[in-house]
Amino acid sequence: FIYTEKIMPLVKGAVSLAAAATSDAILTGTTYEYIPQNSSLRVAAATDQAAAADGSSVVMNFTMNNTELTKNGAVSQKVTGEPFGANGSYVLNDTTTPPDSVRNRPIITFTNNTASTALVEYAIFIR
Repeated sequence: FIYTEKIMPLVKGAVSLAAAATSDAILTGTTYEYIPQNSSLRVAAATDQAAAADGSSVVMNFTMNNTELTKNGAVSQKVTGEPFGANGSYVLNDTTTPPDSVRNRPIITFTNNTASTALVEYAIFIR
């Protein structure tokens, strides 16, 4: 018997950010800091903070191999009754690593541009 099914891990967690703070790269130090070619990543996030009247909000930045995939993407406020996960309306990016690449490093950070501490929940589905 040869196991041929591809493993599809989910990295899920939360980070508390003070006003004007930026998180460390979410996948740094994990098994998934580097991922192989033809791997898909679906990144979802939600926060407990609504965007402020001046438009400031919690944002996500996502780069991989010196390519900017999301720049200052506004993270939605979590909606009561709407489950949070790597599917649905909280998805901010869904991408696939290049087929000719050997080692890909996704760098995902969150920045709190609001005046209050923000809790950011994230889910990164790798397939």
